[in-house]
Amino acid sequence: MSVSPRSDVPGDSVSPGRATSLRDRFHSDGLIALGIVAFCGVVYGVTLTLPDLPPMLSSGMGPAIFPRLLLGVMVVLAGVLALLARGKADEEREPIPAMVYWTALAMVAFMGVLWLAGMAVAMVVGFIGIGALWGERRWGLLVGIGLVLSAAIYLMFVKGFGVPLPRGIIGDWLF
Repeated sequence: MSVSPRSDVPGDSVSPGRATSLRDRFHSDGLIALGIVAFCGVVYGVTLTLPDLPPMLSSGMGPAIFPRLLLGVMVVLAGVLALLARGKADEEREPIPAMVYWTALAMVAFMGVLWLAGMAVAMVVGFIGIGALWGERRWGLLVGIGLVLSAAIYLMFVKGFGVPLPRGIIGDWLF
């Protein structure tokens, strides 16, 4: 004998005969926390492939330690999110605006420009592109800010701290 969910119980939104989904059984914040932990697990696996520095060259954190530290903080915060969601009613949320997806796509495009043309070009294109995507139409101001910010970052990191920025495929080919 199968027992169907009751709809006459206060707070029970499941109608008779309807299968329950994950969203009906678990709080959405818990599912989000689970997704964050899964993402962190995948990225942690990637950090296992990073090369170890010889002890003579390593001072401070190696190339894998800092990302792992950030991943640990993200997992702890995801745990806090899941714990705070326990016992709370799951609220209806507004749909995610399309601009969020367009911005995520722009960030992926930025990574493509970075890989191809290097950080100097990608920063200029990224600052101008995101500003235009978000609605700025004063092109002189947009291009000026993109150039000034990119130059400031270049001067601070390359000239000030001595950190070389990625040159990309075209930059490696030219230099």
